[in-house]
Amino acid sequence: MTGNVLPTKKETTKARIIKALTESSGFITVAAARAGVTYTTMKRYMIEYPTVRIAAQECKERLLDLAESQLLKNIKEGDNTAIIFYLKTQGKHRGYVERIEATGKDGGPIQTRTVNVDANIVTEALRILLELGAIEVTED
Repeated sequence: MTGNVLPTKKETTKARIIKALTESSGFITVAAARAGVTYTTMKRYMIEYPTVRIAAQECKERLLDLAESQLLKNIKEGDNTAIIFYLKTQGKHRGYVERIEATGKDGGPIQTRTVNVDANIVTEALRILLELGAIEVTED
């Protein structure tokens, strides 16, 4: 028989994970439960398979789009809370900012302390966080 190649267990799991991510709007713990895998397995698949990582990112972007469209709807309906939120977060260049005055204990100066760290430890921690998908490098 030719042409009848069965998918591997990993391919089947990958498809289940992507489906679960889509159904759970990209929430990893919820998707893991739906896919019948552990959180650790979800994170590993996101590291090993770009298609899984991209699917998770796309789900989060769709949810963000939904939230933004609801915010816009609320603004158009005159919802003052939505209007204030939008101006505080997006209107800073027009002066819509809250002034925050920070002081130390009892209104005194803020105490600062310099801590020296081993650059190798920081580099290794960043590498691990990147591998786990907890952080990502951007070009900003």
